[in-house]
Amino acid sequence: MKHHRIMPITFAVLAVAFVVFTLWSDLINLMMPGDSRPRRIAFAVERVTPGQAAAIAKTLQERYRGDFKHIDRLKQAGILSYEGPSTCLKCHETIMVKDATTGTEKKVSLINNLTSSVHYRFFSSRHPNVYGFNGRLADDFPMGKIDRPCPKPGSFAMTAWAELVVTKNGDTLSEGCGQCHVGGQPQAPLGEIMPGYMTLNLEKDAVDCLICHAAAYDMNRKQVVRDASGLLHWDQDRSMMAAMSVTRTTSQTCLRCHQHNFGGDIYVDSLDPSFMQSMRQTGHERPRVLHPGSKRGTPYSPSWDVHAEAGLSCTDCHTSEGHWIAKGTHTTTMMANDLPDVEVTCEKCHSATPHTSDPETAEYLNSHVEKIACQTCHIPSLQADNATYRDFSRTVYEKDPGIFVYTDSLKETQPGRGIVYRWWNGDGTFLGNPIGDNPNGKNLYRFYDPTHVWPEFTNFDYAGWYEKVMRPIAKRGRPSKLYAMKLFNGKQHIDLQNIGPFGGMYLPYNLPTYYRTGNPGLAAQKELEKSMMPMMYGWMFKVYLMDKFMEFMDVDSWKTSAYQGAHDLKTVEARWIPQDASLEISHSIRRKGALTCANCHGPNSVLDWKALGYTGDEATVLRVELRP
Repeated sequence: MKHHRIMPITFAVLAVAFVVFTLWSDLINLMMPGDSRPRRIAFAVERVTPGQAAAIAKTLQERYRGDFKHIDRLKQAGILSYEGPSTCLKCHETIMVKDATTGTEKKVSLINNLTSSVHYRFFSSRHPNVYGFNGRLADDFPMGKIDRPCPKPGSFAMTAWAELVVTKNGDTLSEGCGQCHVGGQPQAPLGEIMPGYMTLNLEKDAVDCLICHAAAYDMNRKQVVRDASGLLHWDQDRSMMAAMSVTRTTSQTCLRCHQHNFGGDIYVDSLDPSFMQSMRQTGHERPRVLHPGSKRGTPYSPSWDVHAEAGLSCTDCHTSEGHWIAKGTHTTTMMANDLPDVEVTCEKCHSATPHTSDPETAEYLNSHVEKIACQTCHIPSLQADNATYRDFSRTVYEKDPGIFVYTDSLKETQPGRGIVYRWWNGDGTFLGNPIGDNPNGKNLYRFYDPTHVWPEFTNFDYAGWYEKVMRPIAKRGRPSKLYAMKLFNGKQHIDLQNIGPFGGMYLPYNLPTYYRTGNPGLAAQKELEKSMMPMMYGWMFKVYLMDKFMEFMDVDSWKTSAYQGAHDLKTVEARWIPQDASLEISHSIRRKGALTCANCHGPNSVLDWKALGYTGDEATVLRVELRP
């Protein structure tokens, strides 16, 4: 009898487990607010006749360089319309990729490879070189643009995904983090950060394959549209012109999103504007907002980078494993990395003794390579439109395009000012500080020395904390080299109930309110009313994400009770990050104009030798020692 009772219970448990397993992703989405759940998106489909397809093929061959093999492939397959990923998957259900570590070939599902990548997820969970201020490795934790504020518009991907900004002039502009994402949903892929989540088919169907793979992609179509239910999402170019121009990725296709960070939204290289397609094709009816001030100030274009001038593609350096792309093992701010164990180095193409053109100086210059990174000398300046200090709390009205924008209160471009120099072993802190130590072992160098100490922590022993927590981390691992870094800080509204000695919770801005009114406080209030923000202050985010996030900030826990005070601006103040960030820079590499011996060893050295960990006497000698 007992056996007969156990069997039905076992089957019931298994049945429940099966249902939970098969519906797990749907259950996760049901926990999300209604406006943040994925849905079926209806993108416009262009259908052409064989004659029209032939005319498109002729136009492509006349206007663009390249061998467009998909012209014949689509013709042979009888494909006369592009309907998104389902069209691609007819031939590319699986792909052969080379393992980035072992070099062995393997077959993988294309769509699974894509939707597990950083370019889709906006985060990764492995961070073997990122340390919290509590001294713990920030690993096994979802981190990236999905849950970190973006210093361009000052908001979060989970709230400011797709926005329409109506200006005082009556124009409508497109804005939001979704413009630099391959998904096409009205919200960021938030479900992906939850354990066991499996990307839904309707999410896969909304992926924008062509923005990365089409030479003739029209960026004017990348603008915000409103669907039948009233929700906003980013449109895509799904034309046959784009589909027939499919190629491997190029620098130009990558830079449709990434030049936004390198050179900013204003600078266009007159030598070859094709590197700045996003700046030149901003949208037909609802143009994208162009943000003044580049985050890094290092354009990748022929006028600024010898590799761009030579025609190198991004993936020549950034090893890929299908859609997983290596960012290298050195990072201070690029927390999301598909292949965190794969190096991206100059030595991949250049030898360890790269200076050969001048026999008189070659040996001396090559003797520096062991302790000085190539970028240190070969990034001698930044592009003029870059932001050193960005103050979101002070706005200024721009007549064209008729919106208020933040104030870039400092724009430094020169070495020793906008470019600073740090000992770096490749590791970084939770807020963009390069971890490293002077190899001389004298313990005189500290990579963290706060420049904007918050009043609540004026008595905090930063020096004692450094010696106890960070000095041991800085000393272990790879030997440090001297790197050129981009100085950066941002002033933004902070929830003062969730802070610690190293920073705290940024409050995101509602972009339509910010741009229309120029009132950052009101914009923060409006954004806190978005459905995701009360949820972020709720128990689920606290348990799964926010407690751990705050621990890495060396704060005990996430205070969910802080929501109302933050919303009412009673416990909110605009502040700079306590320690200026030092952002990794590795583009805009130049041979002409590189730093010379005098730039470092002359009386007006760009290096602060004492701050770099040398004694006063050593600094005096190093500053005046001019060798051949």
